[in-house]
Amino acid sequence: MDDQIPIPEQWAKQVCKILREGDKKKITWTLRAGNEWSAATMGAFPYESQDAMADALSLPNVTGFKVNLHENGETYAFFFLFQDRIFYGKICLLSNQVNIKIISAHIPRHGTEQLS
Repeated sequence: MDDQIPIPEQWAKQVCKILREGDKKKITWTLRAGNEWSAATMGAFPYESQDAMADALSLPNVTGFKVNLHENGETYAFFFLFQDRIFYGKICLLSNQVNIKIISAHIPRHGTEQLS
């Protein structure tokens, strides 16, 4: 897989804003992402993931991977910490810039050098 690249600041800021607001009308989780998050964290609440992802995306010069999906928006994958463990997150900022879709929130399957 390619090296990590800087995640665009505007994308990260907008996604952080939506994650921190926590409005369930603006945040969609895929069934798989929700199930994997719950399994990996022994049932931690979705807002805990959202806070952890927002913390990671608010770091200066945050990096990740641009992901091309069949989604109506722009998607990036990145690593974040939760309870001192590294997790893999993938979020699509939908083209309306108001809604996000959480596609992944799980423990990396291939280490932190390669993302699936």
